Amino acid sequence: MLKADGSMGFMIEEALRYARAQGLLHHGMHVLVACSGGPDSLALLDILLRLRGRLRLALTVAHFEHGIRGASSEGDASFVAAFCKERGVPCFIGHGDVPSAARAQGKSLELAARELRYAFFWQTMAHVGADVLATAHHADDQAETVLMRILRGTGLDGLSAMKPREGKKIRPLLFARRAEILAYCGARGLEPRHDATNDLPDCTRNVLRLKVLPYLQQSCNPEVARALCQLAELARADCDYLEQQLDAIWPYLTREEEGQRKIVLASLRRQHPAMQRRALRRLYREAGSGRDLSFIHVEELRQLAISERPTGKVLALSGGYRACFSYDRLFLRQSSEEVSEAPADLAVRPEIPGVTEVGGLVIEAEFCRERPAPAGPGAFYLDADVLARGPLVFRHRRPGDFIELPAGRKKLKDVLIDDKVPREERSRLLLLANGQEILWIAGRRRTSHYPVTDRTKRILYFQIKEKRQTND
Repeated sequence: MLKADGSMGFMIEEALRYARAQGLLHHGMHVLVACSGGPDSLALLDILLRLRGRLRLALTVAHFEHGIRGASSEGDASFVAAFCKERGVPCFIGHGDVPSAARAQGKSLELAARELRYAFFWQTMAHVGADVLATAHHADDQAETVLMRILRGTGLDGLSAMKPREGKKIRPLLFARRAEILAYCGARGLEPRHDATNDLPDCTRNVLRLKVLPYLQQSCNPEVARALCQLAELARADCDYLEQQLDAIWPYLTREEEGQRKIVLASLRRQHPAMQRRALRRLYREAGSGRDLSFIHVEELRQLAISERPTGKVLALSGGYRACFSYDRLFLRQSSEEVSEAPADLAVRPEIPGVTEVGGLVIEAEFCRERPAPAGPGAFYLDADVLARGPLVFRHRRPGDFIELPAGRKKLKDVLIDDKVPREERSRLLLLANGQEILWIAGRRRTSHYPVTDRTKRILYFQIKEKRQTND
């Protein structure tokens, strides 16, 4: 940490060193600076202005007027605009009605303000073509964040708190203490705006800053903020290492099947619990939730995943997702997604010979005199004498269905279980049936009944030609 001695030159050099060490700033970079007009963001803007020539930076400022403090908020916007105009820096001012947005969405003022503010920042960044967004979070903010997450319950990733760089957002002042920033403002003759709402213990962060951390500093550890920041740095390094390890085994742990990522449970069970939890959380994030799982959900999901018979079980997760277990696979489905059930009354007589469109497939039937060459699971043939036993029908499964196999007659349900066909797919399988006898599970299995022998006069041959094309 720096000493709060107001040394302008030292602060500038330390900021440059930190930016280079963390890969935050590069020559010729266009930086969008988020500036509220308070001491932190004003110091950040001033430091970047002093580094502008050395790094050939292009600077643009964005300020969001949130409408929470009326005339005072408008004064902040005017102050930032004037500050930028004096220094020849382009400035974009955004306006929003945070109180109304918070009421309409049932959110806290703090959360609603953050969402609207960052939406404006990202829009401005795209508009001006900036490379990064710079915010003025500092070491005391980091300490507050770590403590807040500890109190709410967090894991190693939560302890790492704010990173110097997250995507296109950078935090060039994360090394500096609040006292050092105030001293810098004083030494530079800066007169930042004061947000009175920061003086009210009306939200968790303000309570921690105004009451809890000062108490811990006075009663337990004068360097409590530094200790919390060190904890965040250690947690971040450990998380980076664990993510690298997960990257290495991710292809072994997962499979891309039916257009979605699935975890192979047998492989997951062989991992250390720490890696199991991390893999489950990554699966959830990559499903598109954009959020993280709570410890309770992770642990409940992990216990199901390592249990002996999880097949068929479903676990509701936050964010509108469900975890589904199907044999040796775990995958996520949005709760709003309905498993498309096949119509129970489907019954289509095939054109023999001819082409039939059914169940999303185009199937051709023809008579042959000679045994067709093997054509894989998409083709099937049998003695045409089967037609004398009754009409053939394409349909979906029904109670009492069976199939004749070399080992004898077997219930269709047991065959599908043995073949590990996911429960949600069984009702959609297309079957060729003669009464309750299943002759062909299209694309999968065929009956051993009605074999083609030397006595066969005609061969009935079915072949899946293609999936039916639909026009949206």
